[in-house]
Amino acid sequence: MTQLDKNIALNLKRIRKSKNMSLDMLAERTGVSKSMLGQIERGESNPTVSTIGKIVEGLKVPFEQLIYDRKEIMVMPSPEEAPVFKEKEGQYRIYVMLPFDAGRNFEIYQGELDGKAQMESESYGEQTWEYLTVVSGEIELILDDQSFHVKRGSSLYFACDRKHVYRNAGEEKAVCNMIITTQH
Repeated sequence: MTQLDKNIALNLKRIRKSKNMSLDMLAERTGVSKSMLGQIERGESNPTVSTIGKIVEGLKVPFEQLIYDRKEIMVMPSPEEAPVFKEKEGQYRIYVMLPFDAGRNFEIYQGELDGKAQMESESYGEQTWEYLTVVSGEIELILDDQSFHVKRGSSLYFACDRKHVYRNAGEEKAVCNMIITTQH
């Protein structure tokens, strides 16, 4: 059995049970026979792409949720341990807290802007959004000709398919969390 077959077997059984569905109920929803579903869950059968498509449609879950290895726990590093994504000495540091992978459509960064520092960021591409939360200080976000002041404890989200600028509005270091996600 390949790793992909193992992932499908484990994920299918876990998802089906989390939805309180019997094999009979799932067979009815998917058009895939109960015996075939049982074989897939036991890892005795390689489902075709067509069968996987019917299963995810019947379960109403993304394709990725069925095929990827489920990581139950992932410990996010502290900024001191996290790799630096982007940095300008004496201005800002952006740390990778949770990198992008194909099993999810988001990544998490932590940013630190020194007093009065500014960081420019280019477009992340079409259908990309950023969720910004200020942990300490106050950050001014500049999008096109608009400016938004985000204070400690506040959040905002925006389409980051264009150039944008983060500016520390104060004298002390400002810290923020940035979640970048792509909509399909």
